[in-house]
Amino acid sequence: MTGWGIVPDVVTYTTVLTAYCGKGDLEGAQKLVGDVIDSGRRPDATMYTVLIDGYCMRGKLQDAARIMDEMEAAGVQPNEVTYSVVIEACCKEGKSAEARDLMREMLGAGYAPDTPLCAKVVDVLCKDGKAGEAYEMWRWMVKKNVPPDNAITSTLIYWLCKNGMVQEARKLFDELEKGLVPSLLAYNSLILGLCENGELQEAGRVWDDMVERRYEPNAMTYEALIKGFCKMGKSNEGAALFKEMVTKGCTPSKFIYQVLVDSLSEPSHDDTFCTIVEAAVLSGRDFSDAEPWEIFIRKVLDTNESWTKHLELVLTM
Repeated sequence: MTGWGIVPDVVTYTTVLTAYCGKGDLEGAQKLVGDVIDSGRRPDATMYTVLIDGYCMRGKLQDAARIMDEMEAAGVQPNEVTYSVVIEACCKEGKSAEARDLMREMLGAGYAPDTPLCAKVVDVLCKDGKAGEAYEMWRWMVKKNVPPDNAITSTLIYWLCKNGMVQEARKLFDELEKGLVPSLLAYNSLILGLCENGELQEAGRVWDDMVERRYEPNAMTYEALIKGFCKMGKSNEGAALFKEMVTKGCTPSKFIYQVLVDSLSEPSHDDTFCTIVEAAVLSGRDFSDAEPWEIFIRKVLDTNESWTKHLELVLTM
């Protein structure tokens, strides 16, 4: 083009750069940016972002970080898209600390990340065992005018409870209620987290609140409490809840039978065992997916001879 007396502008260079990155020729893309700089022009934020995205798409985060440093050294500030591209790549690669730091930098620069990006940062922090950091970051995001979100709050509630931070989880849930009606997912997450932490009484209160708001407990809600009761040695309550679950038309998951039978260790649990079997039959399964039923039967046969007789009796009813 220059041989014809036509001088390409930055937009033209960016179009060509996008093509290089799209076909994975990062060496050619890097050379093109160098040519732009050597010609006395300064690449803009969009051009740098295209090159950074090219490296990120191929998992070359160190190169992406290097280009971002060069960009800032040249006096070009990263824009919202630049931050989003690199943060998302960090989350994809499981680099929670880098994603967290870039998110703080992005917010400090005055950019408001969208909800899906916030969700990814919160998720990668939680999965990396940093639920407390994710909680503090989310509170800071909300103060920076990032709108509250049920899905993100639900994720945080679950991980906070899983890490023993029940008070923080409940506080977050209460804060959510001030601005939004908690979703069924939020309720389920809190109930599940509380049950896994042994807080059955509190889980029951949350259950009651959920029902008062006219939410119908689903299979996840029931099974969270059933597992909680069984974990605490309260197999009678777990079996009764299981029966209520199938009566309401909720389909048990594959291994809930095993959870229930595992909780029955004494012959004195014969009545509870019968309740479980009756409820299993009541569920109306056609047992085309035989695996959960086989697990249940095998566990019964291996556990208690008297239960085998109960099973034969119930199945002939």
